[in-house]
Amino acid sequence: MADHFRAHLNAGKSSPGVFLVSQFAAIGSVVEAVTIVWAVSDAGEWCNQMVHLPSMSSHYFSGNKSR
Repeated sequence: MADHFRAHLNAGKSSPGVFLVSQFAAIGSVVEAVTIVWAVSDAGEWCNQMVHLPSMSSHYFSGNKSR
């Protein structure tokens, strides 16, 4: 997934953002993380980013023009 996302950005395309969730993550933690993201941010803040939920750790790619 990360390789495809990187290739997509390197090709000059953009993305509204990707939230990755482990299939083993507790559903309550994921719902809480999504709710927090929705409440405290704007959609534009997530453009061209890939973020693991619920941990919120980010992957930044060289093609990412928003950072």
